[in-house]
Amino acid sequence: MSSNNSLLSIDSKIIKYGLERTFQLLEACDNPHLATECIQIVGTNGKGSISAMLSNVLIKNKYDVGLYTSPHLVDLNERIRFNDQKISNTSIDSFTKKFKSKITKIQPSFFEIMTVMALEYFKQKKANIAIMETGLGGRLDSVTAAKAKILIFTPIDIDHIGLLGNTIEEIAYEKSCAIQGSTKYIFSSNQKQVVKTILDRRAKKFKIDIKYLSEKSYFKLNSRHQISNARLAYQVLNFLREKNFFKLKTIKMHLEQTKWPGRIQYISKSPDVIFDVAHNQHSILAFIDYFKTKVSLYKNCKIIVGFESGKEINKIINQLFLLFDTVTITETKIRKSMKANDIKDICSRNDLIIESNPRKALNDNLKDLKPNDACVILGSHYFGPYINEKFKNCFDINKKRY
Repeated sequence: MSSNNSLLSIDSKIIKYGLERTFQLLEACDNPHLATECIQIVGTNGKGSISAMLSNVLIKNKYDVGLYTSPHLVDLNERIRFNDQKISNTSIDSFTKKFKSKITKIQPSFFEIMTVMALEYFKQKKANIAIMETGLGGRLDSVTAAKAKILIFTPIDIDHIGLLGNTIEEIAYEKSCAIQGSTKYIFSSNQKQVVKTILDRRAKKFKIDIKYLSEKSYFKLNSRHQISNARLAYQVLNFLREKNFFKLKTIKMHLEQTKWPGRIQYISKSPDVIFDVAHNQHSILAFIDYFKTKVSLYKNCKIIVGFESGKEINKIINQLFLLFDTVTITETKIRKSMKANDIKDICSRNDLIIESNPRKALNDNLKDLKPNDACVILGSHYFGPYINEKFKNCFDINKKRY
């Protein structure tokens, strides 16, 4: 079995809470997190986009940058990048073989292994900075073990119900605990007042003032939420420049030119095939806000949706479907996939198409598209492999985009 398959086969049915295993594995690897300065991104939506924006600006300014994100779309190598290049299978094999006995003894989760592997890889590559996207929460997430000096909070909302908590207060608390003794600077999107209160209380404990979004620059991007992401990234980068941590030029241009798959991504044009990983109320509402400005351009609009269980979509899904002539509900066929009929049960439309096979759902919707039609694929990251089958290498960030 390859190292990739071995990693993916690690049993994740039981979530392993706590940072103890991550610290043990870091120590077994000679504490690679101490070799590279880190920026940790925490929140519900926009973490991947802001991580990619920061990375792109720094790379374009000739810095060596490690980027750790999750989940992946096609292969797990996507999660660990150095200067935009995915980690090689050889490097993954090298890490898993070198530390096999320690991994066997410590029994870390898949995500804990990937986090430590990323930090070890960035150490080997002598990265100037590592951009680390938090996977889940903050208090018990393995990325928090990296002890980043800079934290960035993206919008915090309801998501991962049951894992992080059942209320916005519980979720915000879990994420706020990424703030710790090693934290020096904190930036944040504008948050709901209840979230802001919780973040401020935690930051005050460590005598840190949070720098909330105040940037007003205009960016030529697809949607308002992408512009908000760019503004937050710009504020952080401008701070780093003013503090002489990095010498940065043409920040705005490089922010606008950042490519990150699955975020209002036009897979093809005429007909337009659009993929977006919006999978909770906040992100779906952002997509609605964008697509309302485009729907009149098309003669026929189709949408294919599929989500993972625990996603808060009940209050928004019917509003989304109003924009489309045809709605197909499918599944992603992973263990946590939400059943198509469960999605159907919360919908008010009676003309929904239920096709549990995602490959067939894509084929059926794409085969009859006319040049002035649109097909949106929305929801889970785990649509990635099925989309990549139809549109080879469509998620390559170095490939020209529409």
